[in-house]
Amino acid sequence: MPEHASDQERVLFALRTEQDGSSFYDGARERTSHKMARAAFELLAKEEVRHVALIEALGRRLAGEEASLDPGSTTRENLESSLKTIYEGAADDVREGDLDPAEAYEKAIELEKKVSSLYHGYSSECDSDEAKRLFGVLYREEQDHLNLLEDMLAYLTRPDEWFIDRDGTMLDGG
Repeated sequence: MPEHASDQERVLFALRTEQDGSSFYDGARERTSHKMARAAFELLAKEEVRHVALIEALGRRLAGEEASLDPGSTTRENLESSLKTIYEGAADDVREGDLDPAEAYEKAIELEKKVSSLYHGYSSECDSDEAKRLFGVLYREEQDHLNLLEDMLAYLTRPDEWFIDRDGTMLDGG
């Protein structure tokens, strides 16, 4: 994890991180043929773009400019409700793609863990209370992204277990 001496340096690194995240999710969306994965990656790319806007606003605030810092935090429930119908028809839309969705989820999980850890550290290291607060919100949102991705990977790779965990019932009626 990089060491940053100032809140402005943290902002610049966080900006590059979120921009890279958006690019990763856009690329993963384009390269996979799995409908559910494409929708999830599109949603997460938009989340990263929203994070970029928030971090840019924080940078302006730290520079003494006027900027709104209302993150309007997205919850895991909001993310899941955006994808709820995709679970039902995940196999309906077949498209050519060279990226295995399970591999993409695994890579995304790895990246979200790193970003989450980064923001967790920033939320305590920053000098500015506004920066601490925003990085705390971003940490929680990245944790929600991570949980969603882990859930979607389980759905894709272990559907029997996923349904049992979700519903608490056995598939054979037991």
